[in-house]
Amino acid sequence: MDNRKVAQLGLELLKEAILSELADGPLANIDLVNRLDIPSDFEGENQNYLSWSILGLLVGEGLVEYKGERKTKVYFLKNEEHKDSSS
Repeated sequence: MDNRKVAQLGLELLKEAILSELADGPLANIDLVNRLDIPSDFEGENQNYLSWSILGLLVGEGLVEYKGERKTKVYFLKNEEHKDSSS
């Protein structure tokens, strides 16, 4: 398998894991990082952009939505109603 295929497979597996976690209910990025044990940083800064970037791809694909801003943002599956939206 060439490197591009390996990278694409890895990306698809990460997306699948995130979607599976979100199936249990809304989560913040840090919750996904901790549940999947995928912390990331660049020279000790810009922490947890790996999962955040994948969440961005899933939002762009129309599979995930979010509520809140910056550090209060929670993500949830698009076809799932957010628990706070019913009140």
